[in-house]
Amino acid sequence: MRKIRDVLTCLLERNLSYRDAALYTGVGRSAVHAVKKRFDLAGLTWPLTAEIDDIMLERALYPGQAPGPSGLAPPIDFGAVHESLKAKGATLATLHHEWLEQHPDLSPISYSHYCKLYQIFKKSLQISMRRIDAYGEVAYVDYSGLTMAVTNADTGEISQVQIFVGVLGASNYTYCEASATQRSRDWIASHVRMFEYFGGVPHVVVPDNLKAAVNKADRFSPVINETYLAMCRYYGTNPFPARAYKPRDKSKAESGVLLAQRWILFVLRRHKFFSIAELNREIASLLQKLNARKFQKLAGSRFSRWLEHERSALLPLPSQRYELSEWGKVRAGQDYHISIEEHFYSVPFQFKGRELETRLTEHTLDIICQGKVIATHTRSYLVGGTSTNPAHRPASHKAVANWTEEEAMSWAATVGPSAQAMLKQQLAKTRGHHFGYRITEAMRSLGKNYGRERLEAVCLYALAHKVSGTEDLRNIISKKLDLLLPDEIVGNSVNETDHENIRGAGHYERLLNSPGGNEA
Repeated sequence: MRKIRDVLTCLLERNLSYRDAALYTGVGRSAVHAVKKRFDLAGLTWPLTAEIDDIMLERALYPGQAPGPSGLAPPIDFGAVHESLKAKGATLATLHHEWLEQHPDLSPISYSHYCKLYQIFKKSLQISMRRIDAYGEVAYVDYSGLTMAVTNADTGEISQVQIFVGVLGASNYTYCEASATQRSRDWIASHVRMFEYFGGVPHVVVPDNLKAAVNKADRFSPVINETYLAMCRYYGTNPFPARAYKPRDKSKAESGVLLAQRWILFVLRRHKFFSIAELNREIASLLQKLNARKFQKLAGSRFSRWLEHERSALLPLPSQRYELSEWGKVRAGQDYHISIEEHFYSVPFQFKGRELETRLTEHTLDIICQGKVIATHTRSYLVGGTSTNPAHRPASHKAVANWTEEEAMSWAATVGPSAQAMLKQQLAKTRGHHFGYRITEAMRSLGKNYGRERLEAVCLYALAHKVSGTEDLRNIISKKLDLLLPDEIVGNSVNETDHENIRGAGHYERLLNSPGGNEA
């Protein structure tokens, strides 16, 4: 309307020509001529009286036409239009067509003008309406920059706790709670409680780019934290991180955080809390009041819109609450064990040296290779301990692990009393089943290679000469010293010999008279 007044001023007050008025005002010459003609037909006089404002002048010059953006709005409930756009498939073109059909008695409004009026309405809202979210479609989550203090009742130590905020996109229904940290465990636990508070799950969750949600931020292909992604899969929702340094992508979360800071944190600023649970009880009370507050520009409240529209559009909650699981990647060592929180868990020996995935819950550990669970353990909190499944060992290692002294002595008894006594002496000098297994296997090897009778004779000779090492037994065999045993020793057991060092003259005489004795 400012242009119309300028045109009339040039023509009627300055007496300019149509050409000059068009050049001065920047309006086409035909438009200048049309304005003058409408002014004459309206029967108005110049100068205009003080009571004729821009709206009255526009109505006088353009009777029967809808006023422009600066004029009075036609009888259109743009609050209802705004809510209707949140339904899936709704468009301004469809709503404009419906409005024309419902009001045939009113002057028609063009679609472009209808859109302009709606944009003016959106700008008048206090809450940013950059995005139009359908009911049940999306929830925005973030942490508040402000924290709350919690005092340890025993030590008096004050710690700052984090404030988690979640907002449903269409109804703006808000959830808020305090948690100890922003780490993955607290982050996911807050999501679980948020979904339960909403009474359902949105199709999309829009987080910020914190490490608990995103391993690597990227505008097109962000790498989602595997632990967070597993939780989203369980609830059937999809994480869609906001772009880095783009707060408008999560404007609802920003608004929710601001409201939580103003209506919850500021109210509690002078309170002293001694536990997070105590703080969350107060937050829950104020949160209920926040969601029940009436909108300034729209009808209803966050709670009423959630109750009427959003709750039924959310995905249903699973029958069981999600059990927090932490995902990670590890590499199995050559001992076919992996380390999780300084505790060692076994995997099948075939997977040694390979990179594996882990899923750690409060009670169990699943070890996964290419999507298949290859091992499951009960979670242990013993630092430095080992959880080994015997089935994961190779055959040779199973033999070591299953070795017992009783079994070894039973085998030695089948060879003879000297072998049994020799093995007992050797085992008495060692500690641990690994060494015991090696000694037993060394004697088994001698018995296999030379026969049990020869092994019994070798052990008899070794006991008589007070030697007990495995290498000593091999030397006796290689030098055939066991064949030179005196008759009184061969005919009697070691335990029945009067004295193990008594050989007598007969022993040396036989040794000298034996074939090759002089050479020996």
